[in-house]
Amino acid sequence: MNGYCNEMASGNAKAYASLGLLLALTACGGSDSSAPEISQRDATNVECATGGTVLLVDGADVATVCNGENGRDGAEGPQGGQGIQGIPGTDGTDGSNGAVGAVGATGAPGGDALTPSSIISTIASRASSVVLLVCSDGVGSFAGSGTKTNSNTLLTAMHVIDGMTTCTVYSEAPVTDLGNVTTFLQHGQADLVELEVAWTPAGAAIDGIAPTLGAQPAIGDLVTVVGHPSLYDGLALELQYTSGFVTATNLSATVANVPALADRAVLWAQAWSTDAVAWHGNSGGPVFDDQGSWIGILVGGFNGDADNTGPDLSVVLPLF
Repeated sequence: MNGYCNEMASGNAKAYASLGLLLALTACGGSDSSAPEISQRDATNVECATGGTVLLVDGADVATVCNGENGRDGAEGPQGGQGIQGIPGTDGTDGSNGAVGAVGATGAPGGDALTPSSIISTIASRASSVVLLVCSDGVGSFAGSGTKTNSNTLLTAMHVIDGMTTCTVYSEAPVTDLGNVTTFLQHGQADLVELEVAWTPAGAAIDGIAPTLGAQPAIGDLVTVVGHPSLYDGLALELQYTSGFVTATNLSATVANVPALADRAVLWAQAWSTDAVAWHGNSGGPVFDDQGSWIGILVGGFNGDADNTGPDLSVVLPLF
């Protein structure tokens, strides 16, 4: 027995001491002492909040060992660095061509192209409205052209009847008396006048043409001039048709800077020009666009020849 107590004292003293069991050594005294009965049980929540073990010696609690609390969580490790950008992928190969689509429907037939002959044919179908105007001042006479409107009036250039006392309206050959001018109304200060006519039965039977007011064509547009030009000492009693292109759309600067035309600056305001040929006697005659619409009247011309043998450019005034 002394050997057991000695072992307790020497070999296990540190172990028992860590459990608070130094009291157990007191049991190793006399020769008749017996070895203590050592056991254990789980600690209650009251004894140990975190759980633990209670050591019993001969059935009596002698020591309580509680479990330690959980340690703190370890710090989060550093995040990894940004990965390097990947290499761009290569383009895929082109796919094969798709199937050929079905043939589309056949388009509608196109209309006939505009030509000078087709345009003039349209205008000629209404040529009876283009008339010859012969005016007199009691001494001499002056001839010009005009057009009957759908309002039964007559439009011509102001300078055709200016200073005249009587004016008679005739058709082209065969020459027919269509009526006599009774009154006239100048349109503003432009070289454009509207005449009231006492029509004869032949004149009243003619259908007039609707004027297209304020039309301004573009440079390069195709136009047609119609009228009764005077030739030499007589009159051309058949209508003449000439076609050409619009060469200028605003003659204001030209008229203002040519001394011989100074008196026309107001009369020819908003006038434009064409290379369609015209002569004396065409004055007041109608000018048509490529759709056959009546868009102006002829009021004069320019010529580059020093002898002024004939106009090279015709001056047209819009209808107001």
